[in-house]
Amino acid sequence: MKAEILAVGNEVIMGHTVNTNASYIAKRLKEYGIGVKYHIAVGDCKEDIEEALAHALSHAEYIFIIGGLGPTQDDLTKETVCQYLKKPLVFYPSIYEGIVAYFAKTNRITPENNRKQAYFPEDASILDNHNGTAPGCMIPVENKKIFLLPGPPNELIPIFNNEVCPYLEKDLKEVYYTLDIKCFGIGESHLAQLAGDLLGEFEDTLIAPYVSNLEVIIRICTWKTSIEAARQEAERYKNKIEERLRPYIIGYNEETIEENILKLLQTKQYSVTTAESCTGGLLAGTLVNCGGISNYFKEGIVTYSNEAKMKYLHVKEETLNQFGAVSYEIAKEMAEGVRQTAGAHIGLATTGIAGPDGGTEEKPVGLVYIGIALPGETFVYELHLQGDRQSIRLQAVKHTLYQLYKKLK
Repeated sequence: MKAEILAVGNEVIMGHTVNTNASYIAKRLKEYGIGVKYHIAVGDCKEDIEEALAHALSHAEYIFIIGGLGPTQDDLTKETVCQYLKKPLVFYPSIYEGIVAYFAKTNRITPENNRKQAYFPEDASILDNHNGTAPGCMIPVENKKIFLLPGPPNELIPIFNNEVCPYLEKDLKEVYYTLDIKCFGIGESHLAQLAGDLLGEFEDTLIAPYVSNLEVIIRICTWKTSIEAARQEAERYKNKIEERLRPYIIGYNEETIEENILKLLQTKQYSVTTAESCTGGLLAGTLVNCGGISNYFKEGIVTYSNEAKMKYLHVKEETLNQFGAVSYEIAKEMAEGVRQTAGAHIGLATTGIAGPDGGTEEKPVGLVYIGIALPGETFVYELHLQGDRQSIRLQAVKHTLYQLYKKLK
């Protein structure tokens, strides 16, 4: 079964509105074994909507048209679709009563132009909207279904979950299951060398790598007649991939590396503290994204200047003079100093040149040192990162967490 998602609106094609609706719908459709063949966006233009609808009807069994259901003159979606399908619109008094009641909740009088939102073709099934004035609808066309949905995500998502999903469940022939394996510290080419034979399309499974948020995600998609059978098949491939890539795996599905670090801190009853220079608090901020971290995160210090490094971390002036603030030696002293000052089990430190200025031939932009002080031993890593200032800082945080995660494991 194939689907096509069509977003309507000048604000979408001009880039003022990011089409998060299409992403949401596509992800949900995977759960029902429905693949999305096309994402299309058109403006508020009758001819463009008709052309896109004709394309969709020739390729897909499920067509989702988003936006253009409002009360204004440029909201053309429903009228254009029904005119193209030769389905006359009729007035639904009960729907109009619901729109009037929606305005009455906030002591407002219903504008006359909202009346157009109560018109639908006779064979349409109404999709109730409890968060706005634009109901959606499902229009059957032979063996296909066209869903018209409002554009605001806070309206679309509840309608999709509560009204659209029951239609998909009725047509369900196979169950679709997705499992993501998140990796860090490895590129796509190296990953393919280690596990290339496990990537690709198999009888009832698709495994492919994706790059997202500085990570490489291996997505396992399986489809079976039951959710348990699909899950077991995905787990079987997961176990094989783990044998090849275990050192690089940092989590699964929606897990973040900082959440998994917290679990390990909880297990070991370790506390952690941070001293940051180039990352400017991003490392501490990432750790405190996790609820419950307050029991294990002692404090975070931003020591941007040399004076601050000496004052709060007891970094030696002679070390700064001999090696400079961006150096292996300073990262080591920072990590050890903050660990000792805070009385924590683990001290984390970052120092580097994030750019765009400040680099030299000897110490270029992107040079970062991270320190991890553990009881009895300190580890320092030299990184050569690429990108703009913010990207380098984010990468430095990710590398620090990755090395900490490996050590805790």
